[in-house]
Amino acid sequence: MNFPSSRLFRVVSTLLVCLTFAACTGKGGSGAGGGAGAGNPNGTNRARFTFAVDLQGVTGQLVMDLEAIGNSGITWGPGVNPQITGVIGTGTYTIYTAGELTSPTAHYVFTGENQFADFTDLTTSERFRVQWIETQRGLIMVVNPFGPGPVSYECVLTGSQAR
Repeated sequence: MNFPSSRLFRVVSTLLVCLTFAACTGKGGSGAGGGAGAGNPNGTNRARFTFAVDLQGVTGQLVMDLEAIGNSGITWGPGVNPQITGVIGTGTYTIYTAGELTSPTAHYVFTGENQFADFTDLTTSERFRVQWIETQRGLIMVVNPFGPGPVSYECVLTGSQAR
């Protein structure tokens, strides 16, 4: 799955546009159960999303900071030692994520790019990979998507705000 063309990317992009609009205009928020912060007159490419996570009967909270960076191509001038003559947006984005997942029994931190993130258990220092899959209500968090034994957890979007 190529994240920039995936449904999740479109949803995140839409949320970022809505959040940026709200932050620019001060006209309310977007996202399930949350509002955008007004106060950044220049808009933003960053947002914070919160999710309620069902961890096999234990409720956890996932807080995900997200930054969308537009990809670009560099154009070069002629000659043996060409100079950069311009930067052209390609219309694609890379999504960077960072955050934490907490529950009464565990605490994890993560960083990621596009639909994958690397988690670290702060109690045991165990590390593992997660894949995000978008759903109507939020995300599915697939732990160890490449094995051994992938396990999925539902993450329901509870709030969002522009950063």
